[in-house]
Amino acid sequence: MTTIDDVIIVPFTVIVDSREQSPFHFHGFNGDAPKHLPLVIPTKIAGLKSGDYSIQGYEDQVSVERKSLEDLFNTLGNGRERFERELERLAEMEFAAVVIEADWSAILTSPPPRSKMRPKSIYRSIIAWQQRYPVIHWWPCATKNFAERTTFRMLQRFWLDKNEE
Repeated sequence: MTTIDDVIIVPFTVIVDSREQSPFHFHGFNGDAPKHLPLVIPTKIAGLKSGDYSIQGYEDQVSVERKSLEDLFNTLGNGRERFERELERLAEMEFAAVVIEADWSAILTSPPPRSKMRPKSIYRSIIAWQQRYPVIHWWPCATKNFAERTTFRMLQRFWLDKNEE
């Protein structure tokens, strides 16, 4: 990482899928000790074949699919077949994750008001997909902010591992 004028410039670019309607901006992050300097995270909007976030140059190796609580329920209801095709593409990656902007408590007790899907069906579907696609990691996160941080840290860890080789 490069340090310039009391900031750290992240040495990779996060690709944000052009179809993301309310994308993460990756602002307000700090580096590690000892200084905890602010991070500048380069981003680029482009079409991704799979997922919503990746790393430039590694788009076919790493991807994070993001779901809000409402999107999760809609996708597993009306868009289930399309989402299963997405999971099949994600399963071909070295690392893939589905980051949900809700924790298990919210998923199981607070379904979106107009959803016809039952929380039990969501829960069981995720269990089934975790077993069918073990390379895809599911991350229920309590808040959008935590989901954004988790997405960045997963991409960062992938980049670090690739560049230590």
